Amino acid sequence: MPQSWRSLISPVICCLMCKCRALFLGISLLKPRWRHISQLGCPVVCTTSDKPVEALGAGLLDDETAVISLGTYIALMMNGKALPKDPVAYWPIMSSIPQTLLYEGYGIRKGMWTVSWLRDMLGESLIQDAKAQDLSPEDLLNKKASCVPPGCNGLMTVLDWLTNPWEPYKRGIMIGFDSSMDYAWIYRSILESVALTLKNNYDNMCNEMNHFAKHVIITGGGSNSDLFMQIFADVFNLPARRNAINGCASLGAAINTAVGLGLYPDYATAVDKMVRVKDIFMPVENNAKRYDAMNKGIFKELTKHTDVILKKSYEVMHGELGNADSIQSWSNA
Repeated sequence: MPQSWRSLISPVICCLMCKCRALFLGISLLKPRWRHISQLGCPVVCTTSDKPVEALGAGLLDDETAVISLGTYIALMMNGKALPKDPVAYWPIMSSIPQTLLYEGYGIRKGMWTVSWLRDMLGESLIQDAKAQDLSPEDLLNKKASCVPPGCNGLMTVLDWLTNPWEPYKRGIMIGFDSSMDYAWIYRSILESVALTLKNNYDNMCNEMNHFAKHVIITGGGSNSDLFMQIFADVFNLPARRNAINGCASLGAAINTAVGLGLYPDYATAVDKMVRVKDIFMPVENNAKRYDAMNKGIFKELTKHTDVILKKSYEVMHGELGNADSIQSWSNA
């Protein structure tokens, strides 16, 4: 690990670096309300940023597991053993366990936001239909989409609702409609496209590392959906696990605190005592074969064809790409 580095950021505005699980002793640097709490005898324990602490709360301790975090930004993480040199399909970040790394692959911007976008677009009609069946809107969507065949009869979604700054021409796309399809097909297509996009990013990452996982853990509110969990299992062709507590960031912070206070001697013991597996979804062979065939040469190659049209469309609307100001905000990723 590098011991020092240069940056244009002034050290004055940088946070104090501490090891995870350490008791924070620089009380004078804390905001007054936290100083007051600490002076009352409540210890302040250091943890880490949102995704690493979520990986810890999911129970990620070995390098045979991948964690997928279903948030507005959908993240993909695995444990790392060493600082890689110039990786292309992934990058290292600090883990919640001191002196260890996580490898993070490319995720999906506006990921679960896209699911909420469809739900909100359906509006009052969906709410009333769900209420009549004593279901939540999300449960009704899952119920209806469970009746749609895997692969959605070729209906595919390109999840570019928020593009990268260097690709301003990209747009979200749904392709493959016929007259038999309704919103349940659109919903399932979005879920499948999330899983397929992450599968391709995962394959790129693992091929570069020359190492693949044996199972995946799915975290976040989207993991409450049995349908979504089964889609992940089928697309990855791996067992897909969800935990009893799927909002894992808070649990990861609690694990750091438990180890920091000496309630457990190490992270392995703390995870064993604090993380509970709820369900494991096994891949269905026929579904896995269909998704694999749909992905290879079709979904995986889709943007190579649609980008050609989108670039032309962008230039009609905004001028030549070479002259475009493609700087966008990352704040809503």
